[in-house]
Amino acid sequence: MSRLPPTQPQSDPALAEVHAEIVQTRGFVSNALGAIGHAPEGLKHLARLGAYVKYQTALPERMREFSILCSARGVPYAWQHHSVLALQAGIAQSAIDDVGAGRIPTALPPAEQAIARYIAELFAPPYVSDATQAEMAKHYTPRQITDVALSATYYRALGTMVMAFRVELESDEVLGQ
Repeated sequence: MSRLPPTQPQSDPALAEVHAEIVQTRGFVSNALGAIGHAPEGLKHLARLGAYVKYQTALPERMREFSILCSARGVPYAWQHHSVLALQAGIAQSAIDDVGAGRIPTALPPAEQAIARYIAELFAPPYVSDATQAEMAKHYTPRQITDVALSATYYRALGTMVMAFRVELESDEVLGQ
């Protein structure tokens, strides 16, 4: 059960405006984004970053979903959403299982292994190693590396709030699964 009461966009014009913007980009307001509606202005900015990392990066769909998946590890809400999307984007189930277990999927090409390693190090202090940064630079442009970092940190931040608020996963019907 969620720790916060549901938001009421019909009684808050600022929140209704943000919800309309989210629906325009995503088709619906997820429980995760809906839970942040108690701060409509913050939700607006977070949702815009989310729309960027989901739909406007310089990453091909497969790399985008793999980046999101790597950052979703340990966040059940995000994992359930994005493990299905990663599979649909062509990531093998065995690679998804490896990421879920905290392993770099060695069956994937070096460019994708570099993403997994980069995101693992991004969230493991103190920083991304020089060797991992150099490996990323072999496969990706500076913009793509920045997009990987933005995607990972957005989904990790959203996932952290989802866990703190105990947001419930949408039904399969809502998710279209």
